[in-house]
Amino acid sequence: MDFLKKIPPVYASNVVVYLMLVWSKAMDCYLLPMLRFPLLILHGFFKRWLIKPMTLQIEEYHGTSSRNKVYDASALYLQSKISPSTQILKISQTWRETSLTVNFANNQEFDDMYEGVPLKWKFNSMSKRSSSSSTSSAFKPEQKQYFELVFDLQHKEKVINLYLPYVLETFEAMKNERKIVKLHTLVRIDAFKIRWEAINLEHPATFQTVAMEPELKKTVLEDLDRFVKRKEFYQSVGRAWKRGYLLYGPPGTGKSSLIAAMANYLKFDVYDLQLTHLKTDMELRKVLLSTSNKSILVIEDIDCSQPGVQDRKNANGIRKPELEGNQLTLSGLLNFIDGLWSSCGEERIVVFTTNHKSKLDPALLRSGRMDMHIHMSYCTYEGFKILACNYLRTCEQKHPLFEEIESLLKKTKVTPAQVAEQLMKSEEAEVALQGLITLLKQKKNQGKDEYQEEDEYEAQQIKRQFIQQFEDTHEGIELKWKLNALSKRKEFEFSFDVGHKDKGEQSACLPYLMERFKVMNEEAKIVKLHTCKLRWF
Repeated sequence: MDFLKKIPPVYASNVVVYLMLVWSKAMDCYLLPMLRFPLLILHGFFKRWLIKPMTLQIEEYHGTSSRNKVYDASALYLQSKISPSTQILKISQTWRETSLTVNFANNQEFDDMYEGVPLKWKFNSMSKRSSSSSTSSAFKPEQKQYFELVFDLQHKEKVINLYLPYVLETFEAMKNERKIVKLHTLVRIDAFKIRWEAINLEHPATFQTVAMEPELKKTVLEDLDRFVKRKEFYQSVGRAWKRGYLLYGPPGTGKSSLIAAMANYLKFDVYDLQLTHLKTDMELRKVLLSTSNKSILVIEDIDCSQPGVQDRKNANGIRKPELEGNQLTLSGLLNFIDGLWSSCGEERIVVFTTNHKSKLDPALLRSGRMDMHIHMSYCTYEGFKILACNYLRTCEQKHPLFEEIESLLKKTKVTPAQVAEQLMKSEEAEVALQGLITLLKQKKNQGKDEYQEEDEYEAQQIKRQFIQQFEDTHEGIELKWKLNALSKRKEFEFSFDVGHKDKGEQSACLPYLMERFKVMNEEAKIVKLHTCKLRWF
C-alpha cells in the first residue's frame, strides 16, 4: 500500500473510487456466484429445522352428504389463479351447457401470496371404495376430491382467520357476478349414502312470462321482496328467516314455471326434494341440513310423494296403522319446516305443490306452516294476453279475435299449458288464434274438464271402495251388509232385526253363508299370486 503514499493528494480520491468499483465488480461476477450454491444448501438446512410447514386438507364433502362450502369457494377462487404457464387443465361441457367448464387435473399445484405469506395449493382426486357391499350399477362410483393448502406454521392464525375468510368473500363476489342458478337433485351413492348433485338451472321462466293474474303476480313479487329485506325483523320477533308457499291447482297451470321464475328473480338455488329417494327421517334431516342459504326447497306433488306424508288419520279419526312402521314420516318433514330444525339456516324458501289440496294432511295446512297459499287457476283473459305476447308477439296490438277468445275463456276451463300448446302450432297469429278458438269451443261443449272428471271419478271409486252396502233376504229375514274399508283393515257389518238373533247367528244364515262360499270358491277356481312387500329398516 506504499504506492498510495506516492500518489499526489489531488488524485488519491479518484484512485479509491476506482478500487471500490473493481471490488464491487469482482463480488458480482466471481465471489457471489461461487458462494450461491453453498448458501442455498445452508438455507435449506436451516429452513428444514427452523420452518415447520402446515397443511390444511379441504374435502369436497363434509361427512357423507353435505357439500363443503370452503371447497366450492376454493375451486372457484383458484380458477382466477390459473397462470399462462399452466400445462394441464380438464375441460368439459355437457349437452345442456352453453359454455366450457374448466376443472383441475390431479396433483395440480397453484401458488398464491397473501399479505407477504406464501401459500401453495394442490388439488387431489382419487377413487374411494364404497363401504356398502352392494354392486348395483344404479349406484354411482364415489370419487374423493380435496385441496391441500400448505404454508408456514407460524402463519396459521393469519391463514385461518384472515386468508380463508378472504377466499370465501371472493367466492361470494364471483358467484354473485356470474349469477348462475343451480338446480340440485338427490343422487344415491349406495344403499346408505345419498347426496345432492347440481346442474345449471336454464329454465327461461320469469315473472314477465308466467301466465298469472296481474294482481296475484304483484302480490307474490311484493312478498318475495319483503322477505329478503327483513332479516332484522325475523330476528327481532324470534322467528327463523324462512318463507313457505303452497302452490295448488290443476295440472298445467304453471306451478313449476312459477318456481323457476322465483329462482331466477331472487337468484336462489333450487333443491328438488324427491321424498321417494329417502328411507328414514335421519336421511331426510341429513339432506336438508346440507342445503345452502339463499335457496328454494321444492317438494312437488306432495300429496302423492310418499305414504308417510299422506293424511295420518282415517275418516274415523284413528291413526293409520301402516304409518307406525314407516321410518319416513310427516312429523320428520314438518319438524324441519317449522320445528326446531327450521332455524338451521337462513333466507330459505320452502315450496309445496299439489294438484289436490283437499288430499293433504291437515297438519300441512295448519295456520302459519305455509305462509302463503297460491291458487294456480285456469287460464284467464289476462293470462292469455301474456301468452299471446310470448308466443305471437302481439304485445302492443290487440287482434280482432281477442274479444271472442275473452268471451269463451269466461265460460270455459282451460289451462295455460293447453293455451300455450295451441299458440305454438303456428307462427301466424290468425291461424294460432283460430285453433285456440276451436279448442275453447270443444271444451265448452264438453262441459267438464279433465281435472273435474278426475276428481269425480276418484270420489266415485272411494265411495264404491269404502261405503259399499248390500241387502239380502234369507228365509224371510231381511239382512243388511256394509263393507267398512276406510283403512287397510277391512270388515263387514252384518245387521238384522234383533228378534231373529238366534236364527241369524246359529240356525241357518251363517252356516248357509259358509256353504255357499265353499261352493263358489270351487266353481271360480281362481289362482292367486302372492307377493311379499319389503320395508327398508
